[in-house]
Amino acid sequence: MKKHQKLMLRYGGLMGIASITLTMLQYSLDSYNGKPLTVFLFGILPILLLALCIFLGIYQSKERSFRQMMKIGLGISILFAVITAIFWVVFINYIAPTHLDMFNNLQLEAYIAQHPEADAQEIEKLRTTLEGNKSSWIQFNQSIASNMLFGLILSLLASSFFKIFNRN
Repeated sequence: MKKHQKLMLRYGGLMGIASITLTMLQYSLDSYNGKPLTVFLFGILPILLLALCIFLGIYQSKERSFRQMMKIGLGISILFAVITAIFWVVFINYIAPTHLDMFNNLQLEAYIAQHPEADAQEIEKLRTTLEGNKSSWIQFNQSIASNMLFGLILSLLASSFFKIFNRN
């Protein structure tokens, strides 16, 4: 079991560091423009890295039990999700306190551009909703939930893949 814990710590920690690095890179470059390269680097690449970490963790464990493979994948995901959520709270409270305001304004502008027929009441309702989601506790929970959802899906895929592949 110690070997499995080391794998979870190694790959969960590696993914947490990669996520923090990408977040800080995006913040320092002010890359919130929605161009294809930006979308790939800061939207798709983290998911691919998480998939790679989960696949490598499960592969290196040499486990053949679906349950054990799922535990390893979820262990990597949990560690990654906790590291990322704690960093995100520190980031929005201390490093960039105005980051969520800027991000909410970008979302509001995108909504208005996509829905020019939206009336002032709908826009104000969206603005109120976005403002209500700025609490550190809400951000922490959203980060944990979204990262765990991706981790669960990727763990299921990886475990199923290795279970089918090792059926011989």
